Parts: sequence; C-alpha cells; structure tokens
Amino acid sequence: MCRYAWHNYRDHFACFDCRKAFKYWQWEPVDEEKFTQKQRLHHVPREIVCPDCKKPMIDMGLDFRAPKKTDANAWEILRALADHGFTFHSCGCYVGFTPPKTLREVPHWIEEHRRKSNGEKLLEKIEKNTTARLGKRKPKAEPKIKPVR
Repeated sequence: MCRYAWHNYRDHFACFDCRKAFKYWQWEPVDEEKFTQKQRLHHVPREIVCPDCKKPMIDMGLDFRAPKKTDANAWEILRALADHGFTFHSCGCYVGFTPPKTLREVPHWIEEHRRKSNGEKLLEKIEKNTTARLGKRKPKAEPKIKPVR
C-alpha cells in the first residue's frame, strides 16, 4: 500500500554545501469550492533556501535519509546522484534503487540506472539480438586452398 497517498508529509530538502537536511511543509488548503473528501490540501512547490548559507536546497524526496554531517563521502555520493536527477521520490513502497557505496562506483552506477531514450533502448535490443544470433551460429570453416603447381 502506498503510504504517502493517505497523508501529507513535510518534504525533505538537502544542502550539500552545509551537509544539512531539513523538512519543510509545502501544502496549502484547497479552496472550499474545490474541496473533496480525499484532498484537503494541495502541493505548492517553493524554492527553499538553506538557513545557514542561503543557497537553494534540493528536494530529495520523502524517502531521503541524510547521512551524518561528518560523513563527507556519503554527502558527495548523494550530491553526484542529485546532480544527475536521482532523488528519493516515491509513493512510499520502494524508491527503485540503492545508492552506490563508494564515490568510485558513482559514474558506472549513474550510467547503469539512468533513463534511456527509445533510440538507445532499440539500439541495445538490436545489439543483444545480433550477439545472440552470432553466438548460435557455427563459425564458418576456412576454405581449403589448393596449392598452385
């Protein structure tokens, strides 16, 4: 069951320069004319700035768990993921990925998990089918060359 469907939670934001995370309320009441039993509030995205450095914070999603402030490596990994669009937004069931453990794994992880265009998917499918066909075929025997006398 999607746990975020029934309640409105404070959104989780991160400042990678200060290595801090905050939760902010981004919901406002719905007009009484538009009021329905299921939706009393609607989401109003705002630009949230860090209270310390005054730089814009990144909305990391409700499933974001901030590492300790002293864990600089984990913060750098999360910054790299956020820069490439990987945040922890979900319905509450499962985010869909587990972040890499080391900074060295990040480029390979991003390439493996990024969204691919339809053309890239088609090209991968063609390459996969081609290699599968070539693997099933028996290699052609070299033609025997008769010596010329």
